[in-house]
Amino acid sequence: MKGLTPSFLLSFSVLFSVANAVTLDLIGKRKQGSSLLFRRKLKRDDAGVFGNGSVALHNLGDTSYQCNVTLGGKDFEVIIDTGSVDLWVDGDVPGTKDLGVPMSISFAKGTVQGNINTAQLQFDGFTIENQAYLRAESTQDLGDVNGIIGLGPSSASDVVRLLQSSAGDPPLDRIFQSNPSTPNILTFLLSRNASAETLSGTTPLSEQYPAQLTIGTTIPGLEAITSAPKLPGLIDQFGKNQHWLTLLDADGIVANGKKISTSTAIRNPTNGTTDQLHVLFDSGFSIPQLPKTAVDAIYGDIPGAKFIKDGATVSPDLAGLENFYQIPCDYEVNVSFFFAGQEFPVSPLDLSVDLGTTDSGEDFCISFYQQIDDDLAGNPDFGAFDMILGMGFLRNTYILINFGDFVDGSTSNVADPYIQLLSISDKAKIHQDFVNARLGGNGNGAGAGNGNGNGNSGNGNGNGDSGNGNGNGNSGNGSGNGNSGDGNGNGNSGDGDGNGNSGDGNGNGNGNSGDGNGNGIGTGIGTGNNEDSQGNGALSFGASTVSSVSLTMEVTLFSTLMVFFSW
Repeated sequence: MKGLTPSFLLSFSVLFSVANAVTLDLIGKRKQGSSLLFRRKLKRDDAGVFGNGSVALHNLGDTSYQCNVTLGGKDFEVIIDTGSVDLWVDGDVPGTKDLGVPMSISFAKGTVQGNINTAQLQFDGFTIENQAYLRAESTQDLGDVNGIIGLGPSSASDVVRLLQSSAGDPPLDRIFQSNPSTPNILTFLLSRNASAETLSGTTPLSEQYPAQLTIGTTIPGLEAITSAPKLPGLIDQFGKNQHWLTLLDADGIVANGKKISTSTAIRNPTNGTTDQLHVLFDSGFSIPQLPKTAVDAIYGDIPGAKFIKDGATVSPDLAGLENFYQIPCDYEVNVSFFFAGQEFPVSPLDLSVDLGTTDSGEDFCISFYQQIDDDLAGNPDFGAFDMILGMGFLRNTYILINFGDFVDGSTSNVADPYIQLLSISDKAKIHQDFVNARLGGNGNGAGAGNGNGNGNSGNGNGNGDSGNGNGNGNSGNGSGNGNSGDGNGNGNSGDGDGNGNSGDGNGNGNGNSGDGNGNGIGTGIGTGNNEDSQGNGALSFGASTVSSVSLTMEVTLFSTLMVFFSW
């Protein structure tokens, strides 16, 4: 194969190539005339602070999110990670004090070793004296990562354990302890790489807010999150590794219009019911990890889907990638998660990813939500959870975490921790994002006329939603139209219908289904050849050869997957 970027994790193997990646401001690159909410209000200073109590995040190819921290007066770009706890940096820190206590942190892949130090920390406008952190002396399998700020519960802190003192508390605990009038809340909003805008002037919904992190306050315009249901911050019943855990609703995954039956892998769960999955939110995890049954239900019924056990059998570029699905790049996958009765849809662009093209010119797309390792889910050695919702989910949801009495030293009158979620993904807009990125905007492209149709013509123009330029219908099976030489041709299938008028070889075909409408415009050869098109209930697609902005994903846009989840 050529053009494939081997940058996927499965079973906690990860490929790092950060050196070749481009750090992009999450505000994104915008065309003139596009609108950006808060563009006048949210002007950052040199330290990356907006001035509204929040700090800017930067997007590293949709695979990690970084912010600025200042240690000893020196700035460091560090990854934000709710799946770990402690702060570490790689580099010289002016005025640091080495405590002579060796420490190492192990992640899903990779380790960092060094000594515990203390220095003045400045983060999001807060200043903490003598903040304990790990000053890295060596790292392994972490690429060019320069540091991580752990944002998880402090009970899992290795610094605290080794120092045997609250002097080792992680940064957020220190901030909340030193500022008792500041609410014990952390919020953050991730964002998507703006490459989908290259084909149209539309602005993806997830790009309407600058990506940022707040402490003690919420992002202006998104205050509604404080009225969202309070999801319990669960205490890990195994007591091994405390993370930000909560409960998914019973059977709380809907994929392509079908509810998925769920069952926890945790034996004798002390929280929730057996049909509720325990969910871990992790901003340091690129690819969401779901139970195998859920992944199969999402991707297994897609027409043309192939389950690949070992990526090396497909291409040497995919060595190390296991148990994933290859799916048609033009197939729009639709998935929503339900928490406390509220729906949280996921952008189709977060459900599959285009790795490039094969030697034969075939687009090669794979599932972005992948199955969690059997040895991990429900394993007491790792913690009581069934699934990990990482960046591929969090790009669609604004999250608020109230640390509550998880803050070290909290008194008995401090409330329990909780999590609140606010969806930022509008279904119509994330659908349009997919059309822009995978179907060439509004369906502009050449197609071969797959669908059910009557008649053949030479050249014709057809309106269709698959981007084939030949009037494929929008039903379960699709419908198509044919343009005849000197007559009329029409075809019907399911709920979609199409028609064609000739004379001069021009024809129009429109199809509607129960689940969605499409009205892309394309030009191409209008040949109704009585083949079934592929449909997923929302849109039906024929064998389109539409150009995609993701046709060959460059290393600079997607070259690394991060898994910062410590135990």
